[in-house]
Amino acid sequence: MRTCILNFYLLSSVWLWFGQVQAGPSEDFINGLAQACYSIQSPKNGNFLQKFETGGSIDDGLSYRFENSSEAEAARFFMKPTSFGNYLLTDTDGRYLASHITQLLTAGRTVGKFSEWNLKATNDGQGGFLVTFLANGLRLKLRHNDKSGKAYFFDWKNPLNLHSESAFKLVTQSDCKPFPEITVNVHGNVNVLKGNPAEPVRGFVEAHAHITAYEFMGGKMMHGKPFHPWGVETALQDSKVSHGPNGSLDLIGNIYTYNDIKHTYDTRGWPDFPYWPNHQQMSHLGYYYKWIERAYLSGMRIMVTDLVENKTLCEAQIRLSPTSWIHPNSCNEMESIRLQARRLHEMEEYIDAQAGGPGKGFFRLVSSPAQARQVIANGQLAVVVGVEASETFNCGIGDYCTPETIKVQLDELYNLGVRSIFPTHKFDNQIGGSQVREGNGFVNLGHYLNAGYFWQVKACDSETRGTRYVSGFPLFADAPLVSSILGLINADLNPKYDESIESCNKHGLSELGVYLVNQMIDKKMMIELDHSSSDSSSSIMDIAEARSYSGVISSHSWMSEGKTGGLHRNTKRIIHAGGYVSPMNDNASSLGNKISAVLDEVEQTPFVQGVGFSTDMSGLGGQAGPRANAAAKPLAYPYISEFGLKFDKQVSGNRIFDLNKDGVAHYGMVADHVQDIREQAPTRVFESVMNSAEAYLQMWERAEANSNQKYVNPL
Repeated sequence: MRTCILNFYLLSSVWLWFGQVQAGPSEDFINGLAQACYSIQSPKNGNFLQKFETGGSIDDGLSYRFENSSEAEAARFFMKPTSFGNYLLTDTDGRYLASHITQLLTAGRTVGKFSEWNLKATNDGQGGFLVTFLANGLRLKLRHNDKSGKAYFFDWKNPLNLHSESAFKLVTQSDCKPFPEITVNVHGNVNVLKGNPAEPVRGFVEAHAHITAYEFMGGKMMHGKPFHPWGVETALQDSKVSHGPNGSLDLIGNIYTYNDIKHTYDTRGWPDFPYWPNHQQMSHLGYYYKWIERAYLSGMRIMVTDLVENKTLCEAQIRLSPTSWIHPNSCNEMESIRLQARRLHEMEEYIDAQAGGPGKGFFRLVSSPAQARQVIANGQLAVVVGVEASETFNCGIGDYCTPETIKVQLDELYNLGVRSIFPTHKFDNQIGGSQVREGNGFVNLGHYLNAGYFWQVKACDSETRGTRYVSGFPLFADAPLVSSILGLINADLNPKYDESIESCNKHGLSELGVYLVNQMIDKKMMIELDHSSSDSSSSIMDIAEARSYSGVISSHSWMSEGKTGGLHRNTKRIIHAGGYVSPMNDNASSLGNKISAVLDEVEQTPFVQGVGFSTDMSGLGGQAGPRANAAAKPLAYPYISEFGLKFDKQVSGNRIFDLNKDGVAHYGMVADHVQDIREQAPTRVFESVMNSAEAYLQMWERAEANSNQKYVNPL
């Protein structure tokens, strides 16, 4: 295994050299301006840019010009990147260096394209750089008339730009007003997270996250973004823009969370956050990048983020909510997956820009275990991309789906960097049957809208716990308008079930599913068994075992349970095949029991004894609540992590988050949750969590090393 790891390390070094943008000195200089404080000086006469009152009405009559002032008196600007080479510049009053549609330079009040500048550096001939400022809103360069001091874009009285310059000196300053931002509230030398790629990894894996969920269901159901070029004020703005006044149009979120379509709440976001984020709600994104950074600093070494979509729920959202009627994202699942993959790369670049250049951010997309090991050794977070959708490959019931169409789209996903896929999700598809667990409620209605039939079930076998279904469908009895919008007025919403038995999906893996699973093994991709029916999972494991393949996963407790509630036989088969299993997150004591149950089985194998947990945050799943015994024994702040970093309470704008009161309200609270596990769960459990990243990596390495080419069909 060590030799294997070293070989992967050598390959990863090649990838890191070729895979990253090689910036030149001028680009490095521009990228290095991030988060710093500067004044803007004329290289011709030494004058500094200053704010002054014009007497006009635009932006309160405030603008900037060059004046003969001291360096101490010069206007100071905080440099906030929006992307590589593009910046927002805010002065000590929080005003933007801005252009205006009238071609004026103003002290802007609002963020947007007219307050964004593209910066380019040129050699000043003295070992330094001069900088040009292109106003992105106007696509014109900022100029200075060194005779009048005027800062302008175009002067009708001086069309030849006499006595003019467009390249300026940046003078390092201090005491700028920082751009509004969430802070991690973590202190210490983060280099403690660095290591050796040839040594085992200490830390945990998040095996099931949904960073890009804000783009699914038409892009309006999940409010909030993990980043935005205009900053946190826009990324986490008031959710009334998505959910309507008082959340009255947050229909799917209210049904899922509260089983009450009429539920309302305070929608305000940054900086107050009176309601969201909280550990119960399911329709506000919890992954702002600074929150993810806090979790990474606590020891998260790998994060698996699943691109997620559900065409039917997307179409229902667009029909039901007026906020989704204007320019919604496509509900086609493959188109949504492509969009979300692009957003992840944009997020990686944005975080890099905040850190000062390509490759410098903590967030690194990886496509092999070798890359992951190198990234982790660099002290960064390795991010693995998966897909969790009901109609991946456009293989929903009734779609045109063949081995040929599957192969083309599987190749496409692989080239996008996807390395794990759920063959099924919420609904049956042409790949196989799905896990039926949620009763005769909203998801079963979605299945009806998707497939044209309610779940078709049979009595579970003697080893499998099922669900007792009741006949009928009462969910929308008091909401005839909703039924009308969904086209259900004349529908037969009265499915019949045998209420005396525990039911399981009668559909298993199809011939197309057999083809997909074999293709995924050939490509060394990881197969997620959660959400597959018991029969589908059995067939997938038959193929994996026959091909000695370890790349099988149950990441968030969505496989069938054993008859008495323990691990199902298929979950045990994953573990003994060398796959990876982690339970859905819970409070420290309950999670400890879940992890112990999996660990009991892992300890019977020769594999690393690592079992973590998964949050499924923003995947329509709630999170762990406040510390169970907080009244008698609260988590004490600040605390020191295992790696020696000091964690204070997380502060987002005006809101202070405390695990004792808020639980895992957003992803940054995963850090506090890990400390809770460290303090309250058995040592065996905490050690298992901190070995989980290594367990995941070794599972992935075994999958990549598999050379079995046999095509197996268990049907």
